[in-house]
Amino acid sequence: MDLTNRVALVTGAGRGIGRALSLMLAAEGCAVAAAARSTDELDSLVAEIETGGAAAAAFPADLAKMDEARDLVGRVIDRFGRLEILINNAGIAPATPFLEITEEEFDLTMNVNLKSMLILCQAALRAMKESGTGHIVNVSSTVALGVPALLGSYGISKHGVVGLSQALYQTAKQLQVKVSVVYPGITDTKMVRDLEPPTKPEQWMRPEDIAETILFLLKQSNRAIVRDLVPWSTGYDRI
Repeated sequence: MDLTNRVALVTGAGRGIGRALSLMLAAEGCAVAAAARSTDELDSLVAEIETGGAAAAAFPADLAKMDEARDLVGRVIDRFGRLEILINNAGIAPATPFLEITEEEFDLTMNVNLKSMLILCQAALRAMKESGTGHIVNVSSTVALGVPALLGSYGISKHGVVGLSQALYQTAKQLQVKVSVVYPGITDTKMVRDLEPPTKPEQWMRPEDIAETILFLLKQSNRAIVRDLVPWSTGYDRI
């Protein structure tokens, strides 16, 4: 599918997978609505996209705050007039032994990784319903396929992303809106480096690898959909 002139909202766009994907979408001719907490990172990304001749706008948002999640899609539509692609990529991954997980940590992780995704999916689906087309891609993790002991909150939230996406798919398909889930394996991002995995970054995938995977999903014809895609690192396939 040709992505030219499509409007795409990418959360977690300031760095890592979100930044790499935003640049690729812009290169394909999309107008990119880039959302993240860091204004400086978003401004840098938008400047790079605009230098390349594509359209982009920064949407600072803290998805731990549900009012900001509720407002985000409306802000994008106010700026660009429509929304055809939503990439739910934002997330946090606290590393805490299971018996030490606090309610505060659990609630924050669920809010950022899952609850805000529900809110964004609902708002985006309503907008896409009007145009009769769209694609929502929710980023889970291979952690959802086997939760490590130190990533309980994160793993539970990523399991939830799968269930959310399955429920969303049942509604979205009636509105000609596609829903896909990507389960990235270990990828060289700041979030992963902060977890200090027991392998070298040379063994990990790069953000561009996951971005290319998502782009592959978006470019399928209207006749086809890939609902689940699991890119594993050839060097390390545990998470």
